[in-house]
Amino acid sequence: MVQISKLGNLLTLEEYNLVSSILEEAGFKLDQDLDVMDDRILEAFVRLLVEREQSKDKRKKIIYALRLLLEESGNPIASKFNPRTPMSTLPPQVRKNSFQEIRKGYTLDEGIREAQRCLTCKNPRCVEACPIHFGIPAAFRLIAQGKIDAAYKLSLSYYPCLGITGRICVRFCEDACIMNEIGMEPLAIRYSHRVIADYADKSSVQLTPKPSTGKRVAIVGSGPAGLNAAYHLALNGYSVIVYDAADKIGGMLRLSIPEFRLPSHIVEDEVSILKKLGVRFELRKKVGRDITISDLAREYDAVFIGIGANKPKRMGIPGEDLQGVIQALPFLYKVKNGEIKKISGKVWVIGGGDVAMDAARTSLRLGASQVKIMYRRSKAEMPADHEQVTDAEEEGVEIVLLATPIEFIGEDGVVKKMKCIRMKLGEPGPDGRRRPEPIPGSEFIE
Repeated sequence: MVQISKLGNLLTLEEYNLVSSILEEAGFKLDQDLDVMDDRILEAFVRLLVEREQSKDKRKKIIYALRLLLEESGNPIASKFNPRTPMSTLPPQVRKNSFQEIRKGYTLDEGIREAQRCLTCKNPRCVEACPIHFGIPAAFRLIAQGKIDAAYKLSLSYYPCLGITGRICVRFCEDACIMNEIGMEPLAIRYSHRVIADYADKSSVQLTPKPSTGKRVAIVGSGPAGLNAAYHLALNGYSVIVYDAADKIGGMLRLSIPEFRLPSHIVEDEVSILKKLGVRFELRKKVGRDITISDLAREYDAVFIGIGANKPKRMGIPGEDLQGVIQALPFLYKVKNGEIKKISGKVWVIGGGDVAMDAARTSLRLGASQVKIMYRRSKAEMPADHEQVTDAEEEGVEIVLLATPIEFIGEDGVVKKMKCIRMKLGEPGPDGRRRPEPIPGSEFIE
């Protein structure tokens, strides 16, 4: 018989008293065997521990001790504190020479095992953090039971493109996961979306729109916002036409995100869901050139504008117009549509976001002899997905931190060198990241 009193051998008296009081408040009697503790008690314990104990290190110590006793008692809920299930990837030496998708996806067993880690929080932080408030605990509960078709049906009440979110979602939900607060890895929520997309029998779910409202809605832009708006409007009985300036549906999903992160066929498959609902797409129609907002406002009952942030930001330094200095987004567009098939020589990428990582990793695959990223802050401030950063480094991209170009130097109109300056981090800015400040006299040439 394993009781809470054994924690006295692993914790300080203060820590033990805290654990005892929280467990009693959660409804667990201290003379009970730990093998009878259930999911509900464990969730309440973790939630109250995070509220009561300010030190993350102490929370981690307490959870580790509790896990040991749960394992000793044979209680399967100890597995809630197992490490996050990793996803298999192609080896770096293989993937750096190919645009093949690098993440292989979970097996069904791996997906179920990861879902079983979810505490099913009473007040789920992940749902609050998600822009569409996706019902993450409910989906995890179904996956954990192997009910993938039911999880797919639930997911369709929020968003139709699970294969897309399962690969490139920015996962605010994982940052918010309570597991982070107790020193554990967050639930692999993004990967779990892909599990649903990969293993659900999609033919088993028939979407039935509400009766027609008789109203028509125009949507400008076929990126994620436009697609989701079109989907929900169609389900609610509206006639929807999506206008896009490009010749492909999906916005940056199709036009710039590399195939090794998001294969085009995934986007095409999930766009077909909207087409089956009767959503029409008018491609190569640029609002402001081929049709105006005023035209749309006259013709439709409502207009939704979801054009995204597709204009690159210039650095505003001398030499930016030299041949060989190009913006990352147009570069990625040209690679995706086949205009650029090969490059050579050394490539510098300036910036630390996902577009910078995509540009650097794409350059490697196109034949660059060396690729380096220069970022003006530290790695901790990089806005890129941490998986992207790790992938880039594994593939051979070098990241130079706390430095930035202040001039591009050319010969005969072609860029040859960069004049750069070292940076230091100052006080935090509005986004919480520390501001980069130049260090006088630290200039150097690359």
